[in-house]
Amino acid sequence: MIPNGTALSVWDASGGGTAAYTDVDNDNGDTEYAYSNTTGERIIVDLEAPSVASGDVDTINSVTIKASAKKVLFGTSYMHFTQTGTSADSSAISNGYDIISVPSSASYATYSGTAETTSDGSDAWVYGDLAGLQIRIDKHRNDRFGELRVSYLYAEVDYTVAVAQDNSTFFGTNF
Repeated sequence: MIPNGTALSVWDASGGGTAAYTDVDNDNGDTEYAYSNTTGERIIVDLEAPSVASGDVDTINSVTIKASAKKVLFGTSYMHFTQTGTSADSSAISNGYDIISVPSSASYATYSGTAETTSDGSDAWVYGDLAGLQIRIDKHRNDRFGELRVSYLYAEVDYTVAVAQDNSTFFGTNF
C-alpha cells in the first residue's frame, strides 16, 4: 500500500517547502524525496486502499513498513518506523516502533521495519484495519553532516488468500 495523503509533515521536500506524500509515493531516487536532519521531525502519511478486495483475503498475517532511504555525506542517520492510525473498531493502531539505522551511501537502499502481526500489540489484523493505516517516520538524532532522505515509503501486507467455495457438488447435475 502506497501513500495517498499527508496527515502531518515537518520534513522538507526535495523541490522546496514541506514534504508531502507525493514526495515518497514512488521509487524514483533523488528525483523526488523527503528529507530531514533534525531530531524529532516527523512525517505521517495516509495509505491508499488495498488493491485486493476483502472477500479475497482470508487472514492478514503481518504488515511491514518499508522505505527506500539514504544518508547523504558522513555518518549514520536513524529513523523510527511506526504503524499508526485508526483500526476498524475505532481503536488506535499502535504496536511500537523500530529504530532503523541508515549509513551514509551514494545510493538508496530498502529498509524494513518489523513484520507486525497485530494492529495494537494484541489484536490480530483484520481487513478493515487497513483503511485507517498510516505510516509515521520520525527522524532520530541530529545529523551534523548531511541529511536523511526517503524517496519511497510503503506498507507491505502479507495475507492468506481466501479459498473459493466449490458449489459444483450442490449444483452438479441436479439442475
